[in-house]
Formats: sequence, structure tokens, C-alpha cells
Amino acid sequence: MNKTLMLVICDFLLLSMLALARFDPPVDAPEPTLTATASSATAEAELIGLLEETLQSEQASRQNLTEDLSQTRESLQDKARQLEEREAALKAKAAEAQALAQSKAKVEAEQRELLSKVENTQSKLAEVTQERSLLNQSLTQLEQETNTTKARLTQTQDDLIARELALAEREAALKEAQAEKEALTAEREALNRQLEVAKAERVLLEQNLSAEQQAKALLQQEKEAAFARADRLSENVSQLGQGVSQIGQGVSQLGQGVSTLQKASSDMQKEMDASRPRTMSEIFTRFQKNRATLNFRATEKGLFGNTQNKTYTSKSILIRDTEGSIYLATHTSNTPFAFNKNPQNILSASLTIELGNQRYEVPRIAFLNVDPRLIYIPIPKAIFEASGLESFELALQPERWEEAVLIKNDETNFGSTGFRRLTSTERFLRMDRPALGELFAEFASSSGDLAFTKNARFIGILSDTTHAVVLNDFLASGIINLGEDYSVTTATNDLTRLEDRIRKLPSEVQ
Repeated sequence: MNKTLMLVICDFLLLSMLALARFDPPVDAPEPTLTATASSATAEAELIGLLEETLQSEQASRQNLTEDLSQTRESLQDKARQLEEREAALKAKAAEAQALAQSKAKVEAEQRELLSKVENTQSKLAEVTQERSLLNQSLTQLEQETNTTKARLTQTQDDLIARELALAEREAALKEAQAEKEALTAEREALNRQLEVAKAERVLLEQNLSAEQQAKALLQQEKEAAFARADRLSENVSQLGQGVSQIGQGVSQLGQGVSTLQKASSDMQKEMDASRPRTMSEIFTRFQKNRATLNFRATEKGLFGNTQNKTYTSKSILIRDTEGSIYLATHTSNTPFAFNKNPQNILSASLTIELGNQRYEVPRIAFLNVDPRLIYIPIPKAIFEASGLESFELALQPERWEEAVLIKNDETNFGSTGFRRLTSTERFLRMDRPALGELFAEFASSSGDLAFTKNARFIGILSDTTHAVVLNDFLASGIINLGEDYSVTTATNDLTRLEDRIRKLPSEVQ
């Protein structure tokens, strides 16, 4: 039972008992008498009046008690209401105290987390400072390598010019040697004819000598003259044999010279064949026979915090630089590291390449120095030789050709287009709208397409729909480890830095 209701009932019973109780002093009753007098009626009337007054007093007392009871009841109800309000206030204060305790615990937890973040920030700041120092060292090294590369490029251009001059001289020497060969051949034929005539003359002389021996007795003088003539002829024949021997030595030397000329001619034919224009179909067929497949696998964070596994596939070719090193190259749009995505969402990444019948797990990739939107992968020579695939040489002077052949990185199409170098930078070519392919009705260039010269030399990769990056070296502006060594923090920092590098490129190629 409610305590408040019990108190009200107890108070009501107590007041009822007090109302029924009489605390007036007792009135001495008159002693009864047996005498009947005339005042008995008067006494009875007085008693009745007294009883009436007592009754009225009792009624007034009861009315006062009723009023007191009502007031007490109202007071108790007020007290009960105040008690309920106080209990409600106490409950509210208890809830408020509990909420304050929870808030205090939350604030303390946030303070501890803030302290932890501050400590992590300080450690990250130290790491960033150290990384900045390493980046400055890398930048210095890259500048040195760039200067070395420029010097190497200048030397290569000089060597190419000297090679072209030497080729022209060799062509002239070859023509001269061929003319000399023809003259020696004609002279040899004339000597052979003279030798045959001398042999015929010798046979005739022997016949004449036999006839003179038969007529020795009769023609002694003619015989001696014949012997003298024969001696002279023998000397002539001996001299002629020596001349033939010398001719044979000259022919042998000529054969050696012809062998050397044939070797030089073979080298020249190879160079001329390498410089010979190919059709688009020939280049596309060679691309299909020697293509490599790049398979990226990544775990990425979605819009609502869920994770999903993605696969990125593209086609590439084996590229040989001037030093004989082998590389694969592709556009970042064909990888998880496209610059239009949030790098913090890339939780893991790995790469497998297919070369011929073998698969190879790649531990890291490099971003090209001239344009970080392109990545490249060095290929060990042992893996290249085991693949059985051909490599494509770099086109060091693509402007020698008026058109380029473009092949889709997914090998779905190909076509040709004109191009020109940009005036703002020599490492980019602006491609015209491609012409229709010979085997396909439509062609539209896009980022990641591969560009070749007409003699099947590799120019580079399109960074967007209209500009191609000319590849003449493989210098890295950043490296990201893959597989178990992949780090989200390191990859995010590197990609953010490389994105700033892209913004510093000429505006027309961004």
C-alpha cells in the first residue's frame, strides 16, 4: 500500500476518535428524591434545553471537526502532492546525476582519445619530417638523374647523327665496292679468255713441234727456230701462269671484301627493314602476338563503409630502352590507383602479369617521372627470355613520321592519326582525330591507348584523349609496394604528393 494513502487513513481515524471523545468536566447529577414537587416540570424543561444546547454544541463541534478534517485532508493531499513532486524531482536529479556521470566518463574517454591522437600526430609529424627529408634526398637524386638523362639523350642524338652519316658513307662505299667488283669480274673474264687462247696456242705449238720433229732431218734450221719459238712461248706461258696466280690471289681478296660487303649489306638491310613503314594490320598483329596482361586485384572501401574486391585488367607490351632493359607500362586509370579516387579507400592491392604461358607476381610499381599518371614495371631479363615474346624498341625521334598508329589497351580497335609536338613541352605529343581503321568502322582515342610509329617503334601512352606521353626513359617519381608490403598510409601520402605533381604539368596536358 502507498505510504501516503496509509498516512491519510491513519490521520482520518485519529481525528474521528478525537471528535467522538468528550473532555468536558462531569456535571454533578442531583440526587434523586422521591418527593414530587412542582419544580419537576421546570427541571425537566431545563434538562431538555440543556440537552438541546449540548446537541447544538455537539453539532457545532462536529461541523468544526468536519471542517478541520477537510482542511487536514487538503493539507495531506498537498503534502502527498509535494511528496510526489519531490520524489519526481529526486528521480530527475538521479537521472541527471547518472547522465552527468556518463557525460563525465565520455569526456574522460574523449580526453584520453585526444591525448592518444596528439601522441599519434606527434609521431606522424616526426615520420613526415623524416619522409620529407628522404623526399628531398630523392628529389636531389632525381634532379641528378634527370641531368644525366639529358646528357645521355644529347649523346644519343649525336650518336644517331654520326650513325646516319656513317650509314651514308657505308652506302657510298658499298656502291664503290660493287662497281670495283664488277670491274674485277670483267678483268677476270678477260684473263680467263687470254688463258684459254694461250692454252690453244700451246696445243698448236705442240702440234707444230711434233711435225717439225718428223721433218727434223729435212728442216733442221726450222726446227731450231721452232725450239727457240717454243722456249719463248714457254716463258710467255710461265709469265702468264704467274699472272693467273696473282689474279687468283686478287680474286681471293676480292672474295673477302665481298664477304665483308655482304655482311655490311646485311646490316644495312636490317636497318633499312627496321626503318621500312609497316601497315597498321602488321603492327596490330605483332602487338597481339607479343602482348602482356596486367591483372590488378584490390580491396576497396565502399560508400557506406562496406568493403568490396575489384579486378582491373589491361594489355601492354614489352618495351626495350636504349640500355637493353625491359619494361611494361600502362595508365593508372586501368589500375586501382586512378587519381580521381580517394586513395584512403584502397585497403590492399596486388598485381600479377601474364607473359606468354607464365605468371609473375609483381612486388612493386613505379610512377613515371615525366607524368605520374603512367606506371611502369621493370621485367627481369630471365623472365623476359623465358616468355618467348618480342620486345618493342623506343621511338627516339617519332617526329620523323607524319602519322602514328594507336592501339586500344584492351586490343578492341586500332587506327592511325597525325600528331605534332607541343610547344610547351617536348615530352608530349598532341594527337589529331584518328582516321578510320582498316578493319574497323569506328575509332575513338582514349587514355591508356598505345602509340606506335609507322615502323613499329613504341612512342608512348595517351595520358588523356588527345595527348601522348613520349617514353624515352624510365625514371620514377614514386614507388608503391604491393601485396603484403602494401601500406594504406604510405600509398595515400605518395598518391597525394604525385597528384600535386600532376597539377604542376602544363595546363593543356593536365
